[in-house]
Amino acid sequence: MMIPSTSMNVLIIGQGIAGTCLAWELQRRGVNFMVVDKPLGETASRVAAGLVNPMTGRAFRPGWRQAECLSAAAGFYPETERELHGSWWQKTPIFRELETEDQLEIWKERQMDEASSAYAGPLFPWPEGWNGKGSAAYTRGAAVLHVEGFVNAARALWVSEGRLKEGVVTPESVVSDGDAWLWDGGRYTHVVWCTGWEAGLHPAMAPLKGRPSKGTILDLALPELEWKSGILHFGHWLVHRDGIWRFGATYAWSWDDPGVPEAPAIQELMLSIVRRYKGSDLGYLRARAAVRPIIRRSQPVAGPIPGLAGQYVFSGLGSKGVTTAPWTAAALAAFLHEGTEIPSDLSPSSFWK
Repeated sequence: MMIPSTSMNVLIIGQGIAGTCLAWELQRRGVNFMVVDKPLGETASRVAAGLVNPMTGRAFRPGWRQAECLSAAAGFYPETERELHGSWWQKTPIFRELETEDQLEIWKERQMDEASSAYAGPLFPWPEGWNGKGSAAYTRGAAVLHVEGFVNAARALWVSEGRLKEGVVTPESVVSDGDAWLWDGGRYTHVVWCTGWEAGLHPAMAPLKGRPSKGTILDLALPELEWKSGILHFGHWLVHRDGIWRFGATYAWSWDDPGVPEAPAIQELMLSIVRRYKGSDLGYLRARAAVRPIIRRSQPVAGPIPGLAGQYVFSGLGSKGVTTAPWTAAALAAFLHEGTEIPSDLSPSSFWK
């Protein structure tokens, strides 16, 4: 049953790509909301490369709900560009390294397979100035989002409208009066936790702790690489934007500080790039790091928190958040506003069984 928009007031905690996409979907529906986010820092959404890769993993398979998610993303991000007068979405192919005969055979199978033939393109030589191994497999349907630009533009809009404030929300600070949830003088019908990997630290969401992973990326200057035709993927990815090459990312399952790059990760990336970049001039500009929320690989979790009526979670985007966030946000917004059912493969309830 649809809830009248005017009777809803949603508290969204966290303004990464999950919180931003959800707020946008509620805004489309005329629903009142308040986004609360920590002061700007290094988060997975801000550090992310923003890749949309239709052929993932070592087996080069399409991702979770791929057709639906790609369609939603292709409509969602250009809409935000028009409404916010910005530029952060670009369709661009991925050129993936096929180093072994086994990889080459799998790719040829994908070229013939009905589910993946639309994405598995022809093979190309590597560009000048690049010491790639094997062949470069052309991946259609790929794109890149400048995530930081997108979330910053939305943040600026909602701050100006009084719908986003900086602050820290703890589970204990959100209290019920029997009919609604209270926080910092506001009264909310719904509370949605979009706090990334930290969702699993909430006492009521311990089953969603998952296996978060810290990723490090580098910003580089590679003046002798004359290549702007797509993303290079060779275990790590390399993408060009605004005169800078962004390169990464690593995976670490433990860390001292979630937002501080660590020396072993930087060394791993530098060794990888010098093995392939043929130029003599390589400029290291900076390193950045953040933690990805991984609950069930990179398949998102969104829906009611069991045992906590009126509170919800949207997390687990992992390394596929740019692809899956718009579709998931629309599904969650439709559930909150129109009362449509949350798909079983999206709902968090299975983690409490």
